[in-house]
Amino acid sequence: SLYFKDDDSRLSFLFGNYITLTNLTQHEISRIIEMHISPINISVHTTNPELRCRMMNNRFAGDCLAALQQFADAGLDIQCQLVLVPGYNDGEELDRSLRDLAALGDAVRSVAAVPVGLTRYRDGLTPLRPFTREEARRVIEQLTAAGDEMLERTGSRVFYPSDEWYILAGLPIPPSEFYEEYAQLENGVGMTALLQEQFADALAQETRVPTDRRVVIATGMAARPQLDAMLDVARQKWPQLQVEVIAIRNDFFGELITVSGLITGGDLMRQLEGVPMDM
Repeated sequence: SLYFKDDDSRLSFLFGNYITLTNLTQHEISRIIEMHISPINISVHTTNPELRCRMMNNRFAGDCLAALQQFADAGLDIQCQLVLVPGYNDGEELDRSLRDLAALGDAVRSVAAVPVGLTRYRDGLTPLRPFTREEARRVIEQLTAAGDEMLERTGSRVFYPSDEWYILAGLPIPPSEFYEEYAQLENGVGMTALLQEQFADALAQETRVPTDRRVVIATGMAARPQLDAMLDVARQKWPQLQVEVIAIRNDFFGELITVSGLITGGDLMRQLEGVPMDM
């Protein structure tokens, strides 16, 4: 299903997943333009044709970048994703990608950069590693600088690091205003800022006093510090609040996968066994 979804423009329009363009013929590109399928979500990763072919192990992956210009010329809105891999499409290659995407003009509505997710199922695959804290900070600097330039030039930031970069870099999440209309919220861009904003609003409006009920919140390893910080604020209003945040280690996919959305039911049941849920 992953291969099918990543190469089907209809599903991209209907469900918001990102397509690679690697299986589109010129006839299909023309059909997308004729039907004005917009916005269209595209996994770009890099605008270097040779590097894109190597990263995607597809000899046509570089040629299909020309479709971006066709979509832009036709007035389609484009939302892009860059999955960054250290030593491949970061650094100078990232700068190149940001320049090339900016050159497409107003057609590119947003570009989200996310770090590569590495599961424990990598036997026989190309050796890859996660980003270090210093590398994550460099990625944030590059994207922020490019976003600042676009904001000044066009009135929109366009380029956004996903929340994972800030967590990995040990830096605070930007305020909600940074993310404008949350164009790539489901890609993990601005999700934490939105949660913090909604939490603060709800806390200020809540007049009920919590009961003696004990509550457990299960989450991924990455989100735990943010939830703990919000609970500390809530306890200033309600010292008697009994809430515990438990971070679930991802044994199924591997400990490098820390986002909440990829926690499996099995890991939840095993790691919450014996934890009192309600008192």
